[in-house]
Amino acid sequence: MDLLDSILGIKNRYLPTTEMRVTAGADQQRGKVQHGAIDIGMPVGTPIYAIADGYIDKYEFPNKIYDGSTGRCGNQVAIIFPHEDSPTGWSWANYCHLSAPVKGLKEGDFVRGGTLIGYSGGKPGDPGAGNTTGPHLHLRIQPGDRKFGSNTLSANPQTYSNWFDTAKVPPRKSYAKWLGYTLLFSSITVLIAKRTEIVEAIRKRRS
Repeated sequence: MDLLDSILGIKNRYLPTTEMRVTAGADQQRGKVQHGAIDIGMPVGTPIYAIADGYIDKYEFPNKIYDGSTGRCGNQVAIIFPHEDSPTGWSWANYCHLSAPVKGLKEGDFVRGGTLIGYSGGKPGDPGAGNTTGPHLHLRIQPGDRKFGSNTLSANPQTYSNWFDTAKVPPRKSYAKWLGYTLLFSSITVLIAKRTEIVEAIRKRRS
């Protein structure tokens, strides 16, 4: 079976985010080389998901500000996926320009497709954004690889169309839960600040 066609047999494939707005294709020319990944435009803090069942190969969030000497990818997650019909038995994917991790996840963990693995970033100058011109997810897929390498299939648009055209949309409940906690925390913070103001006003009135 053709390696790219065999992607369709990878179990539990998901989109990396609930809305796919591709802003740069895998075969886009960048100087003398091809992009070798897709860029998906999204606001900072958008939930990012595992694109299939696999194992976390990298989970790196150094939060360094890009200055030319730090990694171009910035904060990143890499996952390896069982791929029965590939020469190695695996395929590899890399997510770049992330803003925040998910508490408890670490290298070596098994994750199901559709599992929340981090939050998008990419705002120029932000810690962990890497080399970027605006908020987005940079996603590289290397069919048949166990680790990063010069895989020409990462620049083939068919790699991504085969993976995502019939992929499932991630559940929104993870984002809703995160948003709910964020709003609750914000409300509590406002109430505490208001209570402090009231107590201080009463104290001044009595003095």
